[in-house]
Amino acid sequence: MSTSLPPVILPRNVWVDIYAETGIAAGTKLIIQNIGRDETVLTESATQPTSGYGLNKLPSRQYVTNEASNVGAWAYSSRGTKLQVEEAS
Repeated sequence: MSTSLPPVILPRNVWVDIYAETGIAAGTKLIIQNIGRDETVLTESATQPTSGYGLNKLPSRQYVTNEASNVGAWAYSSRGTKLQVEEAS
């Protein structure tokens, strides 16, 4: 098991590259838990998303895993929140 990483802070209304923030290599399977109070929007993209991307909502206190070999993982919160991100085994 890898060492736990510090939480990823999502500022209000800013897309955050989860792989860049954590230092985890893009394409690695992740476990992402919303440990903040506000809903997070997630999307798979190699670059910062623009309108027209498919989105997945992650409510507070819930978690999700992505698929291995994703091209990128981005998160957004309109109110700001925190994510705990770990490599999935």
